Amino acid sequence: MVRLLFIILLGYLAGCQQTFVMESEQIVSPTAASSPVVLAGTPQSRSVPTRAATIPPAIESDPIMTLTPDRQLAGPWLSPTPSLTLTMGEQVIGQSVEGRDITVRHIGSGPRIILLVGGIHGGWEENTVALVNELITHFENTPEDILPGMSLAFVPSANPDGLIHGRVEVGRFNANGVDLNRNWGCDWSEDAIWRSQSVFAGSEPMSEPETQALARYIQDTRPVIVLFYHSSAGGVYAGECDGDHGSMIMSQILGEATGYSYGEVFTAYPVTGTAASWVDGQGIPSADVELFSWTETEFERNLNGIMRLQRWLSVE
Repeated sequence: MVRLLFIILLGYLAGCQQTFVMESEQIVSPTAASSPVVLAGTPQSRSVPTRAATIPPAIESDPIMTLTPDRQLAGPWLSPTPSLTLTMGEQVIGQSVEGRDITVRHIGSGPRIILLVGGIHGGWEENTVALVNELITHFENTPEDILPGMSLAFVPSANPDGLIHGRVEVGRFNANGVDLNRNWGCDWSEDAIWRSQSVFAGSEPMSEPETQALARYIQDTRPVIVLFYHSSAGGVYAGECDGDHGSMIMSQILGEATGYSYGEVFTAYPVTGTAASWVDGQGIPSADVELFSWTETEFERNLNGIMRLQRWLSVE
């Protein structure tokens, strides 16, 4: 009797073991393990083409590259209708008060142009001229870093008369003594300020040949973004003219890529008649980009910013 009960017990245990193995196999079956896992709320329809060979490593895992609806760029500037035929290489777009050429260099053939402007404050901020020249060298040597559909335009020195004076106060102004970043037609004021002193904003808005040359070029080519480099407040300050025209979200994307602060108003002193605000008023996202340093170019962080903006604009 005892022997019979022992045999029955062994059979029962064997059956339980088989059931457990079968259930375990169902849990870890190859079919189940290879099925993709889709997290709820993960965007599935909008992504940016990956260019691992050309995008700086710091950007490859960028969480912004799949945009949520509130972070998408929308507006008429995404369908530019330039009236100026772009010339690859260097092009003269105007002259300064003293007759020096203001030049722009184009790299790339896409219809969406990002315009990068240095030296609007001449020699006083000559590191911004050096930065734009470094960016030109990089993209000429690495044209694959210009993403499909994009092109870049560079104005190394928007104030060539001021540049020749070097890093002294007189070098901040043009040959007429005008602060060119107070001369633009949005929120212009003759009572212009720099730090704690009054500066000359021009006889009227857009009075200076340097301002006119840049404005004409921007209106003719309709860039999708315009950045003006300055030093050294360490921030991205969005242009704003009668409301925001895309400058705020663009500045956020750029600030996150470069490590500069963003989303703040410049409060060190009142600023009027700036180039970035006038450009925003033309319906084009624009910002003043203030480097941290007054002497260094901070090339890598600004290259990262340009690559990030290209990827953002390349969303299909």
